[in-house]
Amino acid sequence: MILFSLTFTLWSVVRGTVVQTLGARITAAYFSKAWKTEVKIGSFSLNPWDGLVINDISLKDHQGEYLFKAKELSVRPGIISLKKHRINIKTVFIDNGIVQLLTHKGDTSMNFQFIVDYFASSDTTKKADTVKSKPWDFNVSNIILNSTRFHLEDENTPREPVGMDYANIDVRDINLHLTDLRFDADTIRTNILDLSASERCGFHLKHLSGEFHVSPGFLKASNLKILTDNSDVSLSFAFLYPSWSAFNDFLNAITIKADIAPSYLDLQDIGFFAPDIRRMKDRFRFEGRIDGTVSNFRARDFRIAYGINTYFWGNIRAFGLPDVKET
Repeated sequence: MILFSLTFTLWSVVRGTVVQTLGARITAAYFSKAWKTEVKIGSFSLNPWDGLVINDISLKDHQGEYLFKAKELSVRPGIISLKKHRINIKTVFIDNGIVQLLTHKGDTSMNFQFIVDYFASSDTTKKADTVKSKPWDFNVSNIILNSTRFHLEDENTPREPVGMDYANIDVRDINLHLTDLRFDADTIRTNILDLSASERCGFHLKHLSGEFHVSPGFLKASNLKILTDNSDVSLSFAFLYPSWSAFNDFLNAITIKADIAPSYLDLQDIGFFAPDIRRMKDRFRFEGRIDGTVSNFRARDFRIAYGINTYFWGNIRAFGLPDVKET
């Protein structure tokens, strides 16, 4: 009897693995044909306890570059109420992932456009003139990324030789634990418990945490803590801008409002985002309130110390950075 039970259990596990693998291959083959590209899925499982777990998944674009790849992708559902229009995802987990949003040479759209076109052409429902339904409340309780890479590049734009290149962002070794992700119209709200990563330009983020609100017109952070190889900063701030393209002129186009707790900042970290400052490898101790752009700002109740004997406490008005001689 015991031998029979063990044999039956082993067969159930093997059979389940075979079914999962076969189902994964059929699914991958279907989307490979539909999207005319390469889709691979090692195996997947779906149950009420663990949700959807997909192993060894990859999707290539039409140029043969990975659009998405992961050793494991899992989605665990939380509380879902169709009546109240509420959808909660308990956990989204990606292990050893790669996300590449590329605009290839000569193209005018990103490499995922074929997926957008596929689902757009599949939607044959007619729009009815009816009263708008109640909007859905969608949120994710936890997002966890382990050793993941995010690559955003427009190959039609010349690369910046020094510093952050917003047309070629390549962030590697992303380890992230994010909670309470919510979408409110065009604003995204979330709480980052821990984030570490390294960017192509050389910037290394050892730790970041805080509460964030992001929209096309502002980026706000409360109780923000940032630790890099050179700096240790605690503050709350708001970046105000007319559009995302303003980050291409970070010195002049981004209005900064900040309330800074006692912190340490090395200007070479700012230099990754404003290359003209990168040669200024000076470490400051500071706190206070700042309002304005990097090139034209006011600081109130500002305390700053440099070296052993240099110290200032007061209000500051400065314009002309990063050209120190003209400031």
